[in-house]
Amino acid sequence: MRKLYVKLVAVLIVTFMGVGLMAGCGSSAADKENTLYIYNWSEYIPQEVYELFEQETGIHVVESTFSSNEEMLAKLVAGGTGEYDIFVASNYVIPAMIAQGLIKEIDTSKIENMANISEDNLNLGFDKGNKYTVPYMATITLIVMNKAKCAELGVEINNLNDLLNPALANNIVVPDDCRELVDLALKALGEDPDSTDEATINKAEEWLVKLANNVKLYDSDTPFSALATNEVAVGIVYNMDAVKAQAINNDIVLVDIPEGNEMSYDNFVMSSKTTKEDLVYQFINFIHRPEIYKMCYDEYPCVCLNKGTMELMGEDYYSNPLKNISSAIFAKAHVIGDVGDAATYYDNVFSKMKN
Repeated sequence: MRKLYVKLVAVLIVTFMGVGLMAGCGSSAADKENTLYIYNWSEYIPQEVYELFEQETGIHVVESTFSSNEEMLAKLVAGGTGEYDIFVASNYVIPAMIAQGLIKEIDTSKIENMANISEDNLNLGFDKGNKYTVPYMATITLIVMNKAKCAELGVEINNLNDLLNPALANNIVVPDDCRELVDLALKALGEDPDSTDEATINKAEEWLVKLANNVKLYDSDTPFSALATNEVAVGIVYNMDAVKAQAINNDIVLVDIPEGNEMSYDNFVMSSKTTKEDLVYQFINFIHRPEIYKMCYDEYPCVCLNKGTMELMGEDYYSNPLKNISSAIFAKAHVIGDVGDAATYYDNVFSKMKN
């Protein structure tokens, strides 16, 4: 769902400064026991929600952020699991997290507001029975275009191959995410976007190198800005960013591609090292309270999975196809799957695209 190295350095600097300040203030073991440490995507839960949770429960939340699932996994595998109590992870990395002992089972009977999650978003293939995961939100990656800017360039976009039009040189913003883009290329070529065959995955390289000629920005953090300010004509962006761009620039419109969009489910998972299970349950239960979840959605409008919150939505939601994604688009969407060790092949192809 990004600018990896700069952000990671910044996070580390802030973390170490915070540790020093806490030590200077004489923080106690009791304080730490009543603090929940969450490792989350950047810009996914509003600070106001953390503050409300603390006001209600007395539990302080400390959030650290990452910009990709790969970054998150690398940190945890390197020994970072014990630093956090709860993570937010996408569906396609859940099997690896289970296999590597990074997360523990969740007792969903202790999360009353699980009942607010739409049944269609439970018991999915990556975690049958929701033994390890509680869904938070989903993301769907959309193709959007600035209709005025595309008209100036003489460009029409009706399918994925139209993104290779030389007239779009230096005019596309894309996610800084290997699975999003390699999957896209494989679909354009008529191949399985969850392929584990090295030769098949390598076919995506030529298509992606052509796309790279048209890419101005690799940005998973704030791609809406480039769209909103007419810096680019086309975006391959999460629906949240499409909504934000359109709110600023009315020329931003959805392109319904026949090949289908990429989609993933982001889930709350519990660190295998945490001893604060009760705090984790309280936090997840709080988030899935319909009015609290709506606060999260209003700030970061991804794909709403909370049926109680859906009842609170107004006309602004139901009349906007970037928010209220159509059933036809969902039906064509590809939910990114786990490819196991073949993830290395995807990384290699993506690296060649960027180089």
